[in-house]
Amino acid sequence: MKKILGLIATIAMIMLMQMTAFAADKDTVVALGADLTDSQRATVLSLMGLTEADLQNCTVIKVTNAEEHQFLDGYIDSAVIGTRALTSVKMTKAAAGSGIHVTTQNVNYCTTGMYRNALLTAGVEDRDVLVVAPTPVSGTAGLIGAVRAYETSTGQPIKDEVLDVAMNEMIMTGELNEQIENVSNEDVEALIAWLKNMIATGKLDTSDESSIRSTIAEGEKQFGVTLDDSEKNQIVDLLKKLDALGLNGSYLIDQAQNLYNKYGMDVVNQAQDVINEAVGNAVSQATKSFFSSIKDSFTGFFSGLFNRN
Repeated sequence: MKKILGLIATIAMIMLMQMTAFAADKDTVVALGADLTDSQRATVLSLMGLTEADLQNCTVIKVTNAEEHQFLDGYIDSAVIGTRALTSVKMTKAAAGSGIHVTTQNVNYCTTGMYRNALLTAGVEDRDVLVVAPTPVSGTAGLIGAVRAYETSTGQPIKDEVLDVAMNEMIMTGELNEQIENVSNEDVEALIAWLKNMIATGKLDTSDESSIRSTIAEGEKQFGVTLDDSEKNQIVDLLKKLDALGLNGSYLIDQAQNLYNKYGMDVVNQAQDVINEAVGNAVSQATKSFFSSIKDSFTGFFSGLFNRN
């Protein structure tokens, strides 16, 4: 009898372990391009570190070429988009507060920073994102796959107009990366991220175009980026769209660390305002204490970082 009970207990334990593993795996959503051939699908899964058997424990969705055209036609030539959806995304839920981390394989136009900033605009939080394709592609459709994966993971739809603005941001940032000479992609991405922080902290009034343009000029100096009139006009239009979305300052803290690391305490001061806003909007004293501790930690860490000899 004891042996039987022991066997039952062992089986129950194994089943519990399997259920736990299954639940953890279900935190991974895979968005596959709907037009992948069998060979291309195998390549994509290999790049993701997955097998067909692994997909049984993941949530799998498809991204179609029609969706690509729906959100991209307004920003790039439809011929560039093509007729097949191939770019695919693996998205895994990360620990609360860990932010967004993006890696790519066979993506030759969109940078990880472009994806990350655009996903933040779309409201995505705390996810590890891998964007892959079977052969080198621009990867613009990867943002659609990532957003759809996040919607599937959370059960919360992201409005089409929000995805449209995120697409606008990503494509415009990519164009600026290509057009502006002697400036790194990271500088352009940092400029856009900084401008978004200015909106989120209430320091930029997008109803006053002269204020927008003077803030852009300030950003040019801060990040060493020189823009022509056409490029400034694109940014002005984007910032107005971003302001209309009502950017949430608290989640923009996530993108600020890269700015701290490269541009120093001037940008830290901007992030302090974002954190203070989060504190001010907190409901409970416990939440306020939590955000205050984050603020103190950030201040101490980055002050030490930039005051080193």
